[in-house]
Amino acid sequence: MKLLSILFFILLFNFSYSQNIDFKTEKEIIKQTLSQYLDTNPNSIASFFKGGKGYKFASFGLETGIAMEEDSLKREDLKKDLNHLNYYSDSISDVLKTKKINVFISDTLFAYKYIPATNNLKNENDWKQNYQYLLSDFKYNELARMDTIIGEEYIDLIKRQVHYKGENKTFARGELDHSYYKYEKEDLTSKDEFSIRGSKIYRLVLNKNNTKGCFLFSFYCNQNKICRSFIFIKKENNKWVYVDEYPSWIVDES
Repeated sequence: MKLLSILFFILLFNFSYSQNIDFKTEKEIIKQTLSQYLDTNPNSIASFFKGGKGYKFASFGLETGIAMEEDSLKREDLKKDLNHLNYYSDSISDVLKTKKINVFISDTLFAYKYIPATNNLKNENDWKQNYQYLLSDFKYNELARMDTIIGEEYIDLIKRQVHYKGENKTFARGELDHSYYKYEKEDLTSKDEFSIRGSKIYRLVLNKNNTKGCFLFSFYCNQNKICRSFIFIKKENNKWVYVDEYPSWIVDES
């Protein structure tokens, strides 16, 4: 009887971390939500739509500078920069009516392979200790790493990625084409401003009731370094929507 109980526990644990959607559905969920995340990515010109994340940061900086600058000539230069930003934003809107943003990416959805940093989060004691640090971000956003407070329940999705047992799977890049984005073969030499030098997309994990999920996305950022984030999503009114991102270097040796 004791042996049966142990076997049941093992099966239950493995099931809780197993993927319970097919690959076609997984790709569809990523397709819908990755484009929403890219709209906020600083490497995407779509983020400079008026009201977009890039536009808000840029306009806030310029407007603050205008309000605080005492030199009248410098203040006028800042006003010109703000006008240029608004013109640029309007131009983007016109161009993207007919043109797509190329996202250069691998044709493989990679299984996340956790590499321990200071602590090994596969160890339950280390996980419990590190949980408190994650809680300060997810529940309180004390260091303002995220755009908003998304809640403690998303932390478990990081744990599911840490313990993920899936495999790499190839796919046709065009399967992810959506919204302003068209996925193309990796090209590190491209100078096209209507492109994003992506690197890898990592496979999706879901919570127990399939209402929240997490995958990873990496891209080339400053000085050709790789930036990578956990991408958090949720199901809302039967549609999957992007919630927020969280830098992976905080939990692994990325």
